[in-house]
Order: sequence, then C-alpha cells, then structure tokens
Amino acid sequence: MSAAAAVPHTTRIAGDLFDAPVVTLASPIDATLDDLHEVERAAVARAVPKRQREFATGRRLAREGLVALGVAPVALPRNPDRTTAWPAGVVGSISHCDALCIVALAPRGAIAGLGVDVEPDQPLDAALWSRICTPDEIERIVASRASAAEQGRAARLVFCAKEAFYKSVHARVGRVLGFHEVAIQVDWGSGRFLAWLEGTPTGAPDGTLFEGRWARRAGFVLTGATLRSGEPEGTRR
Repeated sequence: MSAAAAVPHTTRIAGDLFDAPVVTLASPIDATLDDLHEVERAAVARAVPKRQREFATGRRLAREGLVALGVAPVALPRNPDRTTAWPAGVVGSISHCDALCIVALAPRGAIAGLGVDVEPDQPLDAALWSRICTPDEIERIVASRASAAEQGRAARLVFCAKEAFYKSVHARVGRVLGFHEVAIQVDWGSGRFLAWLEGTPTGAPDGTLFEGRWARRAGFVLTGATLRSGEPEGTRR
C-alpha cells in the first residue's frame, strides 16, 4: 500500500504540530480543477496536471478548514508573491509533496503566522546538504554517528523545518529567505526544533529563538511553526 493510500481524507496526521486554535487537515493529492473557483482555476490553467491536482487539493482542504473556523468557504486566489490570499482575520499555510497535502489555519489574533511543511521521509542527497544546511547543522548531523541513510533523513528534516519556519515569518520579513539565513537545532527526543535568524529583520531581537514541532509518520516528515503576535517565540541564545 502506498503512503498516500494509507492516509485517509482529513486525518489529523499533523494535528499535534500545533496547539489550539489551529485547525489542521490532510489528504492524499486527489482533487481536480472541478474543486476550484474560477479565479483559482485561472492561476493554474497552464500548469501541468500534477501541479493542478496539488493546488486543487490544497484549496479544497483550506476551504474545509475555513468552515471549521466558522468562516465562509470563499475562493482563495494567489497573491503576487504566489502566497495564498487568506480571508481577513485568518492566517494559514499549505504544503504538499507528491502524495500528501497538509493545510493549517487559524484565526488571526494571537497567531500572526503559521508554517507547515511535508516531505517524503527519505534521505536528502548529500550533494545538497551544503546548500540547505549551515556548517554547524552539518556538523551536528555527522556527529550523531548514525548511518548514512539516517544522516540523510536528518538533513531532510532540517530542510523541512526551515521551510515551515520561512512560511511562518514570511509576512513579517517580507522577502524570501536564503537557507543559510536561518539555523535549525532539532531536539530528537521531544519532537521540537529551535530556529533562529541573525542580521535579518523580523521584528524580534537578533538571536531570538523560535520554536517549532516535527513528526515522522506514514512515510512522511512533517513540520509546523507558529509565530505569535507581538512577541517572538522563545528566548535569546
């Protein structure tokens, strides 16, 4: 049975990545253009069928999440920077890999930003490590003395954690961050990770730690990051 087949529609496979009031939904990539509003359909009209299904699954799940929040299930067009145009009063994040789509959303208020990411739980090609990971991150991975495959899975988790973190702070930072502008430290026992930025304006003091969560299940690695309004998450290094 494939990983996608093992994940029933709207399971809470990633529900423990966030605290209330965040709503999290997941589904195999199984939607079509028929699930989209006209403005959404236009955004992917020229995309390949695989990309159209991914986009449509994310929008369908996002509307189900809006209903769970008591918000009308409106069209969700793309902003000029290709992020999702959420309704006023809602923050959210959408992620997908080849087999699974995950959406997290919450009322805007105490929560200023959300980031969720999903990747296949497979080793990251060693040739990509230096592009994704800082020297300190690579040193910690190698120092674990795990097998080559396990080290590759750890590098994949670092990539996934950075993706979730980027999404959670994107609106505040206002630009795409480079992989070496953020550092990740994974706590392997607690299912949490710390992230920090230095020299990059986020509205938080340089060196502030932001906390996220991760999990491995059903053949996927999943990460979630939450940015609280008015204050950074965590303490200075």
